Amino acid sequence: MADDHSALADVLGARRTINAAAASELALMDDYVRGRTAFASPWDTGVTEKDLYSSAICELAAALSSTFASVNNKVQMWRRLQPSVKRRFVDGSLDMERVRTIHDHLLHARPNTVVDIEAEVLKAAREMAPGALGREIDRLLTEADPDWDREVRKRAARTEKRIRLRRRARGMSSLTTVMTDGEADEQISRIDGEIARLHPEDPRSPDQRRGEAHNALMRGEALMCQCASCLTSRGDVAIPEADEPQPAGATDASTSDTAGSDETSTASSESAPQGPVRPIRQPPPATAPPGDTAPPDKAQRSRPGGGTLIERWRAVVESNPLGVHALYPDGHGGMTVPPPGALSYKPSRALAARVRADHPYCLHPGCDVPSDRCDLDHVVEFDRQNPERGGWTIPTNIGPRCRLHHNLKTRKLWHTELLPEGVLHIVDPLGHHYFTAPTL
Repeated sequence: MADDHSALADVLGARRTINAAAASELALMDDYVRGRTAFASPWDTGVTEKDLYSSAICELAAALSSTFASVNNKVQMWRRLQPSVKRRFVDGSLDMERVRTIHDHLLHARPNTVVDIEAEVLKAAREMAPGALGREIDRLLTEADPDWDREVRKRAARTEKRIRLRRRARGMSSLTTVMTDGEADEQISRIDGEIARLHPEDPRSPDQRRGEAHNALMRGEALMCQCASCLTSRGDVAIPEADEPQPAGATDASTSDTAGSDETSTASSESAPQGPVRPIRQPPPATAPPGDTAPPDKAQRSRPGGGTLIERWRAVVESNPLGVHALYPDGHGGMTVPPPGALSYKPSRALAARVRADHPYCLHPGCDVPSDRCDLDHVVEFDRQNPERGGWTIPTNIGPRCRLHHNLKTRKLWHTELLPEGVLHIVDPLGHHYFTAPTL
């Protein structure tokens, strides 16, 4: 028994060390950002303190293989933490999850209200898991300041609704939606209503049924039962699932995250049910048109050095000045005569659609802003005074870049060049090299 107590103490000690290290990381990140923004001189260079702050956050995000939003949220959270919460975070008494829960649920609360409930919040943080802690903080806020709580809930219902798409492995995606508690309950009720009509013999798992029900409702269709009798009555053909193995680890396709609560409502969607049988409809036999032949295999492109694509190019460029290895240093795509539309700053609608299709996200390393919400930026700068001399508006010289990263490039804080094989080479203000691999 004594050994067991000692082992548990070791685990708790390790946890405190990890918590303190997480707090130290946030403090060092904040110090780095403050240092990088301390000497802004907008009257000389046109670079403002806001530009330098954004660049510093981007530098940390790139170095940590993270995103601007993630790093910025951590820095801002650290700056807004109550002193008592920060002390307990630094000494390891609170972990990151509880600190974030306290921060998020107290955000925008009136300062005097925070002071009134601070002691109870810290006591609850020692005894409750993050989910229960968030609910307890909401209860305390409602009791201490009901008028504020009522107004902030109304405002959240108007302003905090959103939906985000995340591409996952094996052709799967996640849709994360934020809505009110009532809206989430209504959606789950509709999904459960669809599932209730299925026969018990339906071979799909509960998660698969929920995902398929969600997709059926989105399409305005009824959820079809996949039991053997229903398949037979519909004329579908059931074949053993083993005849066509499905990828392992299929992921959720929709998650509903309720505003004003840490509870989530999840509905998963998968490309095929993981049951003993799978329905298919027999397609008509395909016949190839006369004279058609299979396209020739694409020739393998040579790659310099060894290792992965990024490793090879990193080895080549890190010891050389920027621009030496650019595929098209002039931004003309290897052409001598500009094609139609190349000398216009704004790309045509067809070119814009092609570029966004080729690049689903912002080209900046680690940025996950979808390309349809990005600017179309020239890799080699467009020359408005002499368009023929500057970078042209052609597929190899434009790409999606979110407004934040577009501005950093325009201010010449970050530099970009296109390397052979479609690799984008980006250099930060400190001279660190980052690469964005081409989209497959």
